[in-house]
Amino acid sequence: MKWTDDKLDVLQNLEFSVVEIWRTHPDMSDHVAHRAYEAAFQCYRAEARGHVQKPSGLTGLDATVFAAVKAMCEFRLGRAPGPGPAGVPAVSLEEITDCLRELSKSVARHTKRGGRQGYLTFIDQYLK
Repeated sequence: MKWTDDKLDVLQNLEFSVVEIWRTHPDMSDHVAHRAYEAAFQCYRAEARGHVQKPSGLTGLDATVFAAVKAMCEFRLGRAPGPGPAGVPAVSLEEITDCLRELSKSVARHTKRGGRQGYLTFIDQYLK
């Protein structure tokens, strides 16, 4: 079994946080999702290494999506209440960074195949 199969629930939670915003901002591009995943990855990687987290520098819709992704990460890390039921098992910092890295790769892959909203269109069909 691939690790992504094992962490499919975490991946889907993070994707849902992005899709939810895309549904209210249909002009959003995959690039926005990619920037949010990358900023979250940098944030949690710095934490894992014991470094001070730098501000993301994102603005506008990029910052909104990043905040949603980060809120979902905090929920999955067991640090904050979230949209799901209580008792969802917490994941490690390493698992969150692995998931964020995998999602960044997925954005690149689906954008290449489907254009500027290829990734968003792809994940939307699974997150109804």
